[in-house]
Amino acid sequence: MAFALNIRAPAGAARASTSRSAQSVVMQSRTVRAPQQQRRTNVVVKAKENGYMVKSAGHVATGGEENPGSPEVQAMINSGGRLPGGKKKTAIITGASSGLGLHTAKVLVKTGDWNVICAVRDKKKMEKMAQALEFPKGSYTIEEVDLKSLKSVRNLCNRLTAPIGGAAGFDCVLGNAAVYYPMLKDPEKFRLGFHMAGAGALAANRMGSEARVSEDGFEESAAVIHLSHFLMFNLLLPAVERHGRKTDTKPRMIIVGSITHNPTELAGKIPPVANLGDCRGLFEGFKVEDGITMVDGGRFDGPKAYKDAKACNMMTIFEMHNKFHESTNITFNTMYPGCIAETPLFRNHYPAFQKLFPAFQKYITGGYVGVEEAGERLASVCCDPDYSKSGCYWSWAGGVRGANGSTQSYNKKENGLGGKFENRVSKEVANSDLCKKVWEGSMIAVGLEGEPRIVGKQEGNIFSKLFAKV
Repeated sequence: MAFALNIRAPAGAARASTSRSAQSVVMQSRTVRAPQQQRRTNVVVKAKENGYMVKSAGHVATGGEENPGSPEVQAMINSGGRLPGGKKKTAIITGASSGLGLHTAKVLVKTGDWNVICAVRDKKKMEKMAQALEFPKGSYTIEEVDLKSLKSVRNLCNRLTAPIGGAAGFDCVLGNAAVYYPMLKDPEKFRLGFHMAGAGALAANRMGSEARVSEDGFEESAAVIHLSHFLMFNLLLPAVERHGRKTDTKPRMIIVGSITHNPTELAGKIPPVANLGDCRGLFEGFKVEDGITMVDGGRFDGPKAYKDAKACNMMTIFEMHNKFHESTNITFNTMYPGCIAETPLFRNHYPAFQKLFPAFQKYITGGYVGVEEAGERLASVCCDPDYSKSGCYWSWAGGVRGANGSTQSYNKKENGLGGKFENRVSKEVANSDLCKKVWEGSMIAVGLEGEPRIVGKQEGNIFSKLFAKV
């Protein structure tokens, strides 16, 4: 039998070289795909002139060609295989048209075992990027959604779960999309000093402006990063559970977290730190027009809004794990792939910051990770059996001195590629009572009443119930 190793050779290494861990695996199998030297692809926005277009109606991947998968990608990650019967698995990814989401989608479709539904705001941009990165034909569809609008999120979920024309099922739901406004803050609020997740120097503080507002009146960072994903995950949960029960598999629901949520980590220590307080902002309507721009009810601060929203993301995942994992067999996880210092997420920051920050992460903190490698890590969390445990916050050491100083033993000599580990969360995120508050306040904010209706593995399906009574 053949399977993929979850180990990649460092840059410059021979393709056939393996670590001691890899050699021990070779003893267990006659055929092992050794890690290949990584090939980096520069993203070209211009699409191929004669490229095909993917139709979103019906959510059936078009193109007509079976995707055998890329041997290079198959050597990098373990796709988890296909569904029983040989059908491809399906993932839906928000924010798939750029950065981490784009490269995660690329890895999944190139395994040959996955189709990806790309949930994006700009369908034309997504198509151009898919063609530029040579997504295999028939491996993806594009769905339009604006995460600044709860109505748009509801419409997307309705389309995807429609009895006729909807998706066949979801093996992975990935909440990845985010926005970041480091230069925006309350004009009357001053903060001195430069930092990686903040507004910068005093001069930048004077450039501060009011919070951006979503279609529903929420502060935009919280709306896009947290509230829209909270609504989407709740609306799709019953369909994910049904699919897992029908196929006898364990689907996954994942939201990308951030190390900035934790004040004990370097990126989280730099002011302003994440602080949800008593979540009064959520419970008091969370409307910018009423002067409520932050989850804690305090004055608006762009960097803090991002950190708070990421903390809410992670608390949502842990609360879903506590509420639904045992009854649904769904794996609920969050992850931080490392500092993607060249991500489009920083497009609203100083030009000088965008140039200097990658070098700072590479040579000072050791936390740098390229977007391609980050995409491989996130794709692994979506599909690799090694990440099947639920309720985890997965991280990797960005380098030899990676996050928390933790590096798996077999990776200690590999610069730029640290081992995965279950990271610690902040005291706030670990607070189960506060997690419940975030859940309840978010339910109110997005207009949900009651828990999602699911059958669960204990109850079985309607047919088993009927036959049991006969």
